[in-house]
Amino acid sequence: MISVFGAKPADALLVPEIPMCVRNNCQTGQWAIGDTDYGSKCSMTIIKFSKFFGDLGKTSQTLWGQLWFVAESGDLPQGVAMCTYVKTRSLNDFNRLVISVQSRGIEPATGLFVPTFTKYTGEKGAYYGLTWNWQERTDFATLEQAAAVLANPEARSNLYDLEGTRNMVCLDHSSKEEIKALTESKPALAAAE
Repeated sequence: MISVFGAKPADALLVPEIPMCVRNNCQTGQWAIGDTDYGSKCSMTIIKFSKFFGDLGKTSQTLWGQLWFVAESGDLPQGVAMCTYVKTRSLNDFNRLVISVQSRGIEPATGLFVPTFTKYTGEKGAYYGLTWNWQERTDFATLEQAAAVLANPEARSNLYDLEGTRNMVCLDHSSKEEIKALTESKPALAAAE
C-alpha cells in the first residue's frame, strides 16, 4: 500500500490543502481551471461565502465575493471543495438571489445554486456575467458532507486561498466604518495589509 497524496474518503468531500480555484471566464462564458475549460453548466452547493476588497487579476480596488463550493452537476470535478470569485454584476445578482431566498425564511445554503453565463455588451465589448438561480434540494448527501467539513476544524482551515486573496482584505466581521475607510482610499488598503 502506498500513500503519498492520500485519496478522497468514501462518502466525504475532498478539501485540498492547496485550493482548486475555478475561474468564471467572462470572455468565453465558461468555467476554467488553469488553462482547461470545463464548459458553462454547473449546479453547486455553497459551503462558504466571504466578502473581500482589493485586486485580483486585471481588476483592482473592487468588492469581491469569494465562494467555496462543491459542483453537483456539469463538467467541473465533483466531490471536491473549490473556490471562485464573483464581482460587480455577478456579485449583485448573487446577492439578489440570496436575499430573495432568505426573505422566504429559507437558509440559501440548504439548496442548489445554479449559475448561468449571460452575455452582455459593455464599453469594452461583449462579456459574460453570471446570472444566479436557486432550487430546492432533493438529494441531501452533499449537504451532509459539507456540514461535516464545516464541523471539522482541520478541513475548515483548508478553505483559505492565499494566492487569490494576497492583494485583498477580508471584509467579514468588519464594521461599516472600517469598510468605508478601506474602500474610499487605496492607501487604506496598503495600511490594512
